[in-house]
Amino acid sequence: MMIDNIRSKIEGSRRGESAKALGAFYTDAQVAEFLVWWGIRTGRDTVMDPSFGGGVFLRSACQRLLRLGGEPAAQVFGVEIEPETYTRITEELSDELGVKKRNLWQTDFFELNSIPARQVDVVVGNPPFIRYQRFAGEARKLALACAASQGVKLNELASSWAPFLIHSIAMVKPGGRLAMVVPMEITQAAYALPVLEHLSKSFGTVTFLTFKEKLFPDLNEEALLLLAESKGECDARFYWRDLGHAGLLAPMQQTGRRSFFGCRPVNAQAISQRREKLIEHFIPQKARDLYRELKNLPLTHHLGELADVGIGYVTGANDFFHLDPKAIETWGIPQAFLKPAVRRGRALAGLRFTQEDWHKALKTGEASYLLRIKNGEALPKSVRNYLEHGEAQGVSQTYKCRTRSPWFCVPHVHQPDAFLTYMSGMASRLVTNNAGAVAPNSLHILRLHPHVSLTMPAITALWQTSLTRLSAEIEGHALGGGMLKLEPTEAENVVIASSQRHNGRLVELAEELNALARNSDEATMQIRADAVVLQDGLGLSQKDCGLLRKAADSLRQRRYSRGTTA
Repeated sequence: MMIDNIRSKIEGSRRGESAKALGAFYTDAQVAEFLVWWGIRTGRDTVMDPSFGGGVFLRSACQRLLRLGGEPAAQVFGVEIEPETYTRITEELSDELGVKKRNLWQTDFFELNSIPARQVDVVVGNPPFIRYQRFAGEARKLALACAASQGVKLNELASSWAPFLIHSIAMVKPGGRLAMVVPMEITQAAYALPVLEHLSKSFGTVTFLTFKEKLFPDLNEEALLLLAESKGECDARFYWRDLGHAGLLAPMQQTGRRSFFGCRPVNAQAISQRREKLIEHFIPQKARDLYRELKNLPLTHHLGELADVGIGYVTGANDFFHLDPKAIETWGIPQAFLKPAVRRGRALAGLRFTQEDWHKALKTGEASYLLRIKNGEALPKSVRNYLEHGEAQGVSQTYKCRTRSPWFCVPHVHQPDAFLTYMSGMASRLVTNNAGAVAPNSLHILRLHPHVSLTMPAITALWQTSLTRLSAEIEGHALGGGMLKLEPTEAENVVIASSQRHNGRLVELAEELNALARNSDEATMQIRADAVVLQDGLGLSQKDCGLLRKAADSLRQRRYSRGTTA
């Protein structure tokens, strides 16, 4: 999926009066007009959309320039990689607004050199958003090379928007401006830190506009508006404003002021070095100050200091490698080639996942047996028959299977100390693995570091406090449907309160919380964890605990409310 799907929706809203009358995609059109208004200041400005899609930004730019006495034919530029879209929109822009075809390039934006002759006063638009899993091959190499040429090194997890934004900055003239839709990941993902640092070194002022209501309700991706000006100045000042909804952009335009009332300064260095995150500014100042103070206490730790967090194994064909009792009996698979596996977070109950829990989950299909074959071991006829059946069904030719040898040996199968849900609603769940089960990549797995004296049951108790729930909301990122997603590195950054002196008491607390969790009494469980861990252990007041609890609740409600239309 790509964010530039937005453009075709905006264009559809402009063409279809009935859609506009119904309010369809109205917000999208407002966003395009706002970004163009903010970016183009005079009739002399040149402007580029580096991935123009349906042409909505270029049309808006032409209209803006005409109102300011400019000449769009000589001042509007654009790039589009998709041939059919390029041909259609180029013809329309040329016929309707006189944009010169030689100013519109049909090419990969990354193949366009950022020489001074191509630089413009304003770059406006929204970059393609392709996840790193599909952003591969030569296209990825070219994009990362473009970023590297600007002194920005992006890691292997970077999505396509990151190098695209870097290359867009290179297309801005000294003194110019950048006005773009970007994914919320720019403020959350670790791989985005070099992008933030590059922004701070490239502009005098950078403003982030976020929205309580989703900016684009029909898209699964969270987005914000990035406004950067005074290209060539360094040590940018970062500002942020949280608007209720995109409908408030039009009144901001009408004021004629681009230094928006209500924008708050944020620490650019702290943001770009990941010492704080923009999402922290969504909670009250007192809660933010308390959270930051607690993060630096000797008795608080990041989860990664206590345990390694990783993804579960990847089979490449889950339905083939996971067998239920009936399939095992039918094929006669020996127990020596089977491992109990938990497949989904819904199977996790309480703070302990027991053998009894596993057997219950086996009946509902949320648990199963993993076909576990070690490389080089002798296989009985029944297993060979099952593998031949898999080959006949094409299992051996699926991507993950055909890239390993032999195809039927699933790698990286570990029996962890605990499981962690990586996609959660109310809160992420950390559960000890008392069943001796393994798990695929639908769950995260935790293995306790050898030097840690805290037991995993104690850590599951620590995980239930308001401090940790708030930290999980801050370190994770909300998906369009309102779910909270925690990547392994994000989970390892989550703050937990810890005290070795209370290890035995924490194990007792874990048993108490386990019973509450199994009765779905989340509120009591959190209050009880706060009382023992935060009040007795860290000396926080009941008021402080309430402050953390309300802050965590507010962030959770924010992502829930934004997921209603996803």
